Amino acid sequence: MEEKFQEYLSKLTCRGCYNHCPLNSPNCGRSRIFIKEAEEKFEKEMKKSK
Repeated sequence: MEEKFQEYLSKLTCRGCYNHCPLNSPNCGRSRIFIKEAEEKFEKEMKKSK
């Protein structure tokens, strides 16, 4: 499941600054909130697909 989550994060970008880093490889601490949001959404999607 961790691999799937990392793949999911790689498709999303951080909105914390103008760099828009991929969430699987952020360059600053601002991304934590966006990673947390993505994790919650990912978990909901995984529950729906089961």
